[in-house]
Amino acid sequence: MTEEQKTRRAEAARENGAKSRGPVSDIGKYISSLNSIATGEHLDLRKEDLPECIALLSTDCRLSYLRLYQKHLRQFQPHSDCEHTMLRHMCVELFQLERTINLETHARQHGIDETLRAYPDLSDADLQLFGYERGLQKDKLWRSLHRDKRAYQSAYANYVKLFKQLRRDFPVTPPEPVNSDADVNLAEDPLPVPEVVAEILGHADRAKNEPSYEMPPWVVEVILNEELMAEIAPGYDVEELLEKLTAASVPLAA
Repeated sequence: MTEEQKTRRAEAARENGAKSRGPVSDIGKYISSLNSIATGEHLDLRKEDLPECIALLSTDCRLSYLRLYQKHLRQFQPHSDCEHTMLRHMCVELFQLERTINLETHARQHGIDETLRAYPDLSDADLQLFGYERGLQKDKLWRSLHRDKRAYQSAYANYVKLFKQLRRDFPVTPPEPVNSDADVNLAEDPLPVPEVVAEILGHADRAKNEPSYEMPPWVVEVILNEELMAEIAPGYDVEELLEKLTAASVPLAA
């Protein structure tokens, strides 16, 4: 390339770079933030920022998952971060298997309870029989639960196999220290995501401006939780909202 061509190309690159505003989405910003990580020696600086392999629903017991994870941590004792990631996948599959079994038990117990309300004098054996007959009407549910159980069992077994294969084919000697702080932190209930916080505050602002507006019960529950509001919206004046609603004699929830 001639000097003139190099100059034109550099000028074009500067113009294109000036138009860029960088990543916009959260995941784009996260990926961009990792650009400075070139080797594993700097990875410890960002262990807490790395996304975990987790599949917890809002109705799940976080401590139950954590106990399952700790059992696997003691049993398999991962020698590297790669093995630790595989262990997380194992725990997720087994936890989802346990969740499915609990759902099946709850569904069967629900059928027994319905039978007991209709026929309070039946023996336990008859209750189980009639409850089972009621359950036959939910054949699609049972087949779905059974299919899910088999899928989670198979996935768990495959991850155990992959874990052992990873350790055999790529041994780490001596073992690397594995940081489990991010997993232990799962015991804490997660804070609402920014979109949900914005929705909560939107309901609250509408209640301030429209005296007759009744906020949804779940919004009221958050608004009245002082500790939670201090975390997600530290500058929001909840007292002003409550004073306006009290003055207008508006119930907090429908």
